Parts: sequence; structure tokens; C-alpha cells
Amino acid sequence: MSKLVLLGGGGHCKSVLDSAIRMNSFEQIVITDPVITPGQKIYGCEVVGTDECLEELFTKGFDNAFITVGSIGVNYLREKLAEKASGIGFRFPVVIDPTAIVSDFAVIGSGTFVGKKAIVNADAVIGRHCIINSGAIVEHECLIGDYSHVSVGTVLCGKVRVGMQCFIGAGSTVIQCLDIGDNCIVGAGAVVNRDVSFNTRVAGVPAGQI
Repeated sequence: MSKLVLLGGGGHCKSVLDSAIRMNSFEQIVITDPVITPGQKIYGCEVVGTDECLEELFTKGFDNAFITVGSIGVNYLREKLAEKASGIGFRFPVVIDPTAIVSDFAVIGSGTFVGKKAIVNADAVIGRHCIINSGAIVEHECLIGDYSHVSVGTVLCGKVRVGMQCFIGAGSTVIQCLDIGDNCIVGAGAVVNRDVSFNTRVAGVPAGQI
């Protein structure tokens, strides 16, 4: 069993940590955070300092890292943290909650989190460091770019393509075979029934540009 360091100790960390503990795949888990006082514990796992201690942790056998900073909107901090940890030599596991349903014919990129009761169906391809949050449905043949976040209760119908660094808001629905470009934001509860171009924000039913 390997050792894991989580980068970020906020609310999203708690979701990932809970799932990682349930997986029973890691010998030891610690957390770095710039605000939380070292020595405090979250679900029995110690906060050991800021990201400045990553190199020291790597020398101590923590060979896996996971970005647990949350993502609301387009958020490049997760990408910067992943690049820093990768440069040190960390590997990035996939964390899938045991209650999630992931097809054997789906592809999940490194560093991606699949939350409680999420569904990832056959031939879906999900990029690196994505968040597929609780209860989200990613249907057959969907393609999701790196660092994108599919929020709680969202439904991506079949063959939807989502670009990189996208945020698909809670409870939204994207109709089948549509394309959402890079750096897009879909508001909570939206129904997307047409393609969304690069760097666009949409909301409403049906979704329109805002």
C-alpha cells in the first residue's frame, strides 16, 4: 500500500478523504494546507504543513499526491498545484468512491475524483484532475477535458464533449451530442440544448449566454 498526500484541507478535501479512506488503498494519508495549523487532524489524518513541505514528504515515501482544492468556476490553482507536485515526482491516483458506478469500458485520467453515487458509463473518457461530484451522471461516450468539474447532480447525456477547465454547475443537464468549449461555465440548474463556445458562461432554461 502506498502513502498519499492531499493538497488542500477544505470542504472538497473532506469528500475526497472520506472516499480515499473507504477505498482502503493507502497506508497513510496526510494533508497540506496554507491556513490550517499543522498538527490538526481531519478524519484522523494529520495536517502536516503547507505545500512547501512536499519535497520532504516525497523523500519520506509519500509517492502519491491528490489535488483537493475545490473548483468553482474556472480555477487554475488546481493545475498549478498539479504541475508543482508532478515536478517533484509524485504520481496521481484515481480516487473513486465505492458507491460510484464506473463502467469497465470507461477511461479515467490520473488525479480524477469520482464521488458518491456518481455514474460514469461505457466508453466515457474523463481527463486528468477532473471532479465528477456526488450523484453526477456522465453518460456513454462523453469526453471531458482535464481539470473540469462536473458538479453535484449534473447529467451529461450521451456523446457530450466538455473542454478543459470547465465548470458544469449543480443540477444542470447537457443534452446529447453537444460540445462545450474550454474554460466554460454552466450555471446551476441550466439546461444546455446547443453548443457552448470557448470561454463562455451560460445559465437558464434553456441556457443562454450571460
